[in-house]
Amino acid sequence: MDEKVHLVPTGYELDRVLWGLEYFGVTRLYLIRNVEEAESIVEDYVEKIKTRYADLVEHNKLQEVFINTMDVSEIFNTCKTIIETEALKNQVFINISSSNPLTSTALVMTAWCCDITKMKKPPTIYFIRPRQYACDELSHFSKEIAPLLNNFKSLVKEKPEELHAFLQRFHNFLSAIEDKGLSWGREGIIAIPYMPIKLPSEFEMELLAYIESFGGEVKNIQALVDGLKKPTTYKHCKDPNIALRAKVTYHLRNLESRQLIEKIPNMKGMRIKITPLGKVFVTPRILKKVKED
Repeated sequence: MDEKVHLVPTGYELDRVLWGLEYFGVTRLYLIRNVEEAESIVEDYVEKIKTRYADLVEHNKLQEVFINTMDVSEIFNTCKTIIETEALKNQVFINISSSNPLTSTALVMTAWCCDITKMKKPPTIYFIRPRQYACDELSHFSKEIAPLLNNFKSLVKEKPEELHAFLQRFHNFLSAIEDKGLSWGREGIIAIPYMPIKLPSEFEMELLAYIESFGGEVKNIQALVDGLKKPTTYKHCKDPNIALRAKVTYHLRNLESRQLIEKIPNMKGMRIKITPLGKVFVTPRILKKVKED
């Protein structure tokens, strides 16, 4: 039987996490957590999830994955491995409504870059639209506070019940955040279409890895050609150097059009620099080579 595997970033949301798990069902859960100390304030939310799904905890089917959720490359590398591994046999669900916008964007990009040929089914990416946001309610309280402060002394003496009523409502509001996060209720679930992105070819990955190994930049195309391993022969070309340069030039155009590298003109030609997006793609390859070595 297929498992229902969820990737859920933890943040300042609880209700939207639970809504997704209950709507789709869950048999395995990965909580994507931030390694920074600021993440400790959501520890209570995580404990509530563990309590709610104690059976998953008991059977070792709830895992906490600690990464830097402000690092696109780390999100991409870690979550891509989880998605492709789990999707071989199971249905994968990704909640993009429970964390910061950068993490959510990186998760969508990661899912789209997964190899569809290695997955039983494409991952289901979903967004929980809440019924109410805490920030909306907070703006109402903000408008009420000013007149209360201006008339605080008179309210304490003449209308203490009015002041008490306000403080009680504000306390209930803070309790709702503590219990449910920064939004609550469910207006609907929005499915994000799966749009597979074609990955760079093996040779293009080799080019990216070579550029990155030299600090992310090479001085010109010829320096890149000189550093690559040259085959002894090429079809339809007697000179391997000429053929390799033509091949490199062709694939660099592909990489540039996909914003994985940029060409920077200089006095000696054209410097080749890997972009932040290019680093996202090539990092797993470099890490794998280091482990093998």
